[in-house]
Amino acid sequence: MGLQRREFLQRASLLLAALGISETQWWMGSERYYQALAQPTRRKLALLVGINQYPASNGGFEPLRGCITDIELQRELLTCRFGFQDSDIITLSNLEATRENIENAFITHLIEQAKPGDVVVFHFSGYGSSIPRSNSTTNSSMSQNALVPVDGTSSTAEDGEINDLLEDTLWLLLRSLPTHQVITILDTSYAYPGFSQQGAFHIRSSASPNTSKISQAEQDFQDQLLSQLNLSREQLEKRRPNQFPGIVLSGTKPSQVAVEINWDNWSAGLFTHTLTQTLWSAFPADSLQSSLIQVAGVVEQTMGVAQQPQLYKELSSGSESRLTDKPLALKNLLSNSSGAGGVIKAVEDNGKTAKLLLTGLPASILEYYEANSLYTVLPDSESEVSPILSQLLIRSRTGLTAKATVRSIGSGNSTLPEIKARQRVKEAIRVLPRQIDLKVALDPKLARIERVDATSAFSGIADVSIVTNDQPADFILGRVRDTAIAQSPSAPLPSMFQGRYGLFSMGQAVLPESVGEGGEAVKIAVQRLVPQLKTRLAAKLLNLTQNDQSSLMRARTTFALLTPQAKVLMSRETPQSENEASPTQPQADQPPSNPSSSSVKPSMSQGIVSVPVGSRVQYQLQNNGNLPLYFIWFHLNTRGQAYLLDPVLEETETNEEFGNVPRQKRVSPGKTMSLPSSASFENTASTETVGQMVRGPAGLAETYLVVSHYPFTKALKAIEKTKTMGSGNTKLFLLSNPLEVAEAVLEDLSNASQLGVERAGISTDDLALDINAWATFNFIYRVI
Repeated sequence: MGLQRREFLQRASLLLAALGISETQWWMGSERYYQALAQPTRRKLALLVGINQYPASNGGFEPLRGCITDIELQRELLTCRFGFQDSDIITLSNLEATRENIENAFITHLIEQAKPGDVVVFHFSGYGSSIPRSNSTTNSSMSQNALVPVDGTSSTAEDGEINDLLEDTLWLLLRSLPTHQVITILDTSYAYPGFSQQGAFHIRSSASPNTSKISQAEQDFQDQLLSQLNLSREQLEKRRPNQFPGIVLSGTKPSQVAVEINWDNWSAGLFTHTLTQTLWSAFPADSLQSSLIQVAGVVEQTMGVAQQPQLYKELSSGSESRLTDKPLALKNLLSNSSGAGGVIKAVEDNGKTAKLLLTGLPASILEYYEANSLYTVLPDSESEVSPILSQLLIRSRTGLTAKATVRSIGSGNSTLPEIKARQRVKEAIRVLPRQIDLKVALDPKLARIERVDATSAFSGIADVSIVTNDQPADFILGRVRDTAIAQSPSAPLPSMFQGRYGLFSMGQAVLPESVGEGGEAVKIAVQRLVPQLKTRLAAKLLNLTQNDQSSLMRARTTFALLTPQAKVLMSRETPQSENEASPTQPQADQPPSNPSSSSVKPSMSQGIVSVPVGSRVQYQLQNNGNLPLYFIWFHLNTRGQAYLLDPVLEETETNEEFGNVPRQKRVSPGKTMSLPSSASFENTASTETVGQMVRGPAGLAETYLVVSHYPFTKALKAIEKTKTMGSGNTKLFLLSNPLEVAEAVLEDLSNASQLGVERAGISTDDLALDINAWATFNFIYRVI
């Protein structure tokens, strides 16, 4: 028995190490498990609606592709991460999703079954519309928003009745729920820009119908709800637009558009996929606000100001609907504290292979995810320790779905471990291709000769490839007139007109500093854009290294505003840091740059973080581990320029491969370093030199902070080339070779991963990265 017990404990230790859980954490988790059993059980109910196939007989509706994927992603998230039971989730898809069916399901499944304290989720993916109001004397708005069911009214309907699910009706339904724990997710939009399809994305807005007459059935249904709530129609019409009971996560602002993107072999709502992917790896201490900040940053990188996700919360005072008075923690919703990178959909071939849904990977990484990537199977509960460790080796991938071979790990284990559907999986090894290009699409409005010349010019540029207009692209080359450059942020999807050549995001937001002079030939424009394209590719490569939600590194980072008012804007941390960080802040390597900055609490936000021009910001890197942390700090400003915080100390050290190399800065265990700190500037006596000055123009800026226990030797060599070219007068300098530096960072991470990759028995010519060999944190914010 003693030998068996020792073997069990050894295998348990192996599993805990693979999952990044200490033995102390495991025993504490068991205690929390028993405490949770003593708490009253709350039921969790959900109604998920997704419509791709609007009947052609309705006219005016083009088919959508991603709405069914949306509700599948939402269902997997709710069952595998939030503890919903399958029987407590109803999905209505395509022809099932009539107005009457949606309203009846809301009543019978949600209103009649929910009790005070229960959690209720309503999700809608499909078309939205703006409906004219008629006979309203109390509401100043001339229209109201509506969700378009499968039997909804199209813009081509003549002299008919509107059969949509009106915003007023949704408000009454939500108001009728007996619980305040309500979350509504709306991946739809109401502002129709005049077209539905543009490039690789489809807009989820339909044109307003030609009639303002509401169907009698809808009016009768509203009257029934009003009577039950003891409300008058006048009170209903006086309610604030976009104000609903509970929490509303909206894919966009009311005046903007929501899109779905057709990626390689799969489609989904940009908002829903980003939201569910973020929540798969969220921590219990996270709030919905902090999660939405991350989601909004990713969405705006793609769509610019054409789509800005929002969080709305009805306040008790009724004075403002947009923000809640305190963060909305996820700890009361999550059924398990550890995040995951995906879930097993099915087990096949007598347990030898598995079908995975890679729900926890960002779309930007999924696009390049290669065979031989490795996952570890997580136990069903955090108090469970399996005697046999199991891994899944990816053999092929199509869209979100992957096929994997089941393997066992641990010495002497020849028996395949038993796995089952719905088990969560965690990323262990990420395999990426060594050749990654920046993808550029050509605006179809360009003349044929312009497209021919542009294609010829791009063919001579390494690492840049042309894709067709219906494929996902990193950027679009087109023409822009002066008025489009300074267009109002509230205007949806600016069109590209005849004028000067420039680069655009997929949402047709103009990239600052990319627009040339009038009369410029397209071949000259392409050559002029080469440095900016290389810089954007460097950022793309670093984006592929994001793993802070799965790495076992123990690190925490914060992004704070120093002036004009000190406050923490965003924070990121690895799971190990979240679980084991000391309640007291570690002593910093340097005194805090701002005495008040260490005591401020995270700020609230309705969407992406905004930082005004002229303010000063600072990052902090906290090392909660037992080994030093080396780092690379890479910043892309709103002009598309790459800056680097010099990671080099004055003295050198000897390296077997490179000889004498500069010694890299590092954060000692238990310490915190401010980036940039006052020591990064020559005039350290002036408080005006503390932190980083935020400069214009307005637009998106982002920072990557890559940390590892291994020095970035190759990256230092590449950085030295920049410094010798005259850019190193200060410790924060403009990179002249950002792509070379980014490629060197990937090679350094590959070198740091060698031991883990060899232990996993993976042999590949591609770039194999051990998830636990590094952590990459990404901060995206809007400069205003």
